[in-house]
Amino acid sequence: MTRVQRNLWGYLVVLVCLVGFVAVAQAQEDEELIKYRQKVMTSNGASMGAIGDILKHKLPYQSHITIHAQDIQRMSTVIPDAFKKQITAGKTDAKPEIWKEWDKFAADAEAMGKEAAELAKVAQGSDMAAISAQVKKLGDSCGNCHKPYRKPKEESYKNK
Repeated sequence: MTRVQRNLWGYLVVLVCLVGFVAVAQAQEDEELIKYRQKVMTSNGASMGAIGDILKHKLPYQSHITIHAQDIQRMSTVIPDAFKKQITAGKTDAKPEIWKEWDKFAADAEAMGKEAAELAKVAQGSDMAAISAQVKKLGDSCGNCHKPYRKPKEESYKNK
């Protein structure tokens, strides 16, 4: 083998290693982005669950509904950014429709934020029927994203 051939093989080995390193680094970044997304969405779910518990069990924390609703409203503002990068492989239930229908997805996140902000206002009063009605509107707005953009439970990565 000539010196030129050895150098070419050496460059090829270095190139293959670099490509492999970049691929591994990209996969690790994608995994961390997925974990972040899940934490954002889990936060919303926890707040909705807390609101539901307050109402269902008539817990003495009606004033907390405003705080939980504000949390959901704030988190709604980061949802589009958290999902900006298209990642559908790995431990995620995000469907490709998010990126195919990006404007609708972002608008749905904004609409959820508006419903949460309205709940925060309504919850400052004592009209439990109005609060419950607004919680339903907020829940429906959550479902507007879950149905088209999240894999159903039977297709979830958690069941594989």
